[in-house]
Amino acid sequence: MDLDGVRLDELASAHGIVGAAIGVSRRGHRTVMVHGTTDLGTGASVRPDTAFLAGSVTKAMTASAVALLVAEGRVGLDEPIRRRVPEFEVADRAATEAITVRHLLTHTSGFDGDIWIDVGEGDDAIERFVGGLGGLAQLSTPGSRFSYNNAGYAVLGRLLERVERATFEEVLQHRVALPSGARFTTDPTHPRHASSAVGHLRSGDGSNAAVTTVIGPACLAPAGARTWADVDDLLGFGEWHLGHCGDPHHRAALRAMRAPQIVVADPNNAATMGLGIFVDDDRWGTPVVFHDGGVNGQSAYLRILPEDDAVLVVVSTGGVPQTFHRHAFRAMAAAALGRTAPLGAVADPGVVLDADRYVGTYAASVTEVEIDHDAGGLGCTITYAPGTDHAVRTDRLALSAVDHRVMLAPLDGRDYVVVFPPLDEPCDHLLAALRMLVRR
Repeated sequence: MDLDGVRLDELASAHGIVGAAIGVSRRGHRTVMVHGTTDLGTGASVRPDTAFLAGSVTKAMTASAVALLVAEGRVGLDEPIRRRVPEFEVADRAATEAITVRHLLTHTSGFDGDIWIDVGEGDDAIERFVGGLGGLAQLSTPGSRFSYNNAGYAVLGRLLERVERATFEEVLQHRVALPSGARFTTDPTHPRHASSAVGHLRSGDGSNAAVTTVIGPACLAPAGARTWADVDDLLGFGEWHLGHCGDPHHRAALRAMRAPQIVVADPNNAATMGLGIFVDDDRWGTPVVFHDGGVNGQSAYLRILPEDDAVLVVVSTGGVPQTFHRHAFRAMAAAALGRTAPLGAVADPGVVLDADRYVGTYAASVTEVEIDHDAGGLGCTITYAPGTDHAVRTDRLALSAVDHRVMLAPLDGRDYVVVFPPLDEPCDHLLAALRMLVRR
């Protein structure tokens, strides 16, 4: 058994996880383990076929469907998105005309799109959402910098709808679920799994409480707001990327997604951005293709190891999934592959910093990070959704340096990663949890 020696119950308990499932596919042979309950209110056990919300792992699915259209010559990577989605526009007119399919796939479009707006249900929800982005500001020139962008993937979802003349759910089924043998769905009215997990959020005292909102807005389905998947579904998606199933003519298109496009300088969350999927070339001792997802108290993590012909999946609800999945992958990689998976960046107390370089306020539309300095060193205060009635502000968090660019702040049992520009560049922005914030 490929997961012999993995003590899932102990790992989950150590990180406060309510329910979890893990799976490995090695040369097409799958093994799945489960832990805990789907819902603290009912006590129903997690099953191997329990569906979890896949969150932003959906972005890899959306990107895969786009990659197939590119391979078929129906969409150009470097054609302006406006040619295919004329309703798309942002506040900067030049950027509106310049943003390409590649920019959207690689989170380099530069517009401030880390938004989570609900425009209601209906087959036209994505169209309505995309048509309402005209007020979004430009943070950087298209193609110049990485900044995680949910709205950009809604635009890609609209591209799929226009080119395929179908709803996003229909495209997902035809282009991704069917060839990978998966039961993905973004349609809450037609569940494909008999068991599903409820999201749980951990409070400051370590207890977990179920969230009342199960799925996110329909308009952000292509970004990961409402995709249900069980472990086997995600393993099948990974196997599809490894060429185990699906149309042989599409295998090259999926492999092409791994081509590096831009470096992402966050050691805990990324490495290199490919065409809709991340690639880590160093830390596992072999290339790893991956995507993470988190929504409504649930998380999903996908790792594809082409040289090992292997796929690893972790899904969970509650607790601190950002640390749990690292320890789970370490145990899984050791048991199934004889490899050592990374646990995350570690601060170096010997790093000496020029505090004046970093102190300031950095902001985008929904996040603001204030960097300050006192006798104890650098610290930060994070405000989510500033300017709204629902803003949440953290206490001051002490920053510890990994090096002169990367700093870690303890937040809710995990490390919040802040990345600054190289020392030879102006400190005019930072990357906080993969989002670009501009210095005021």
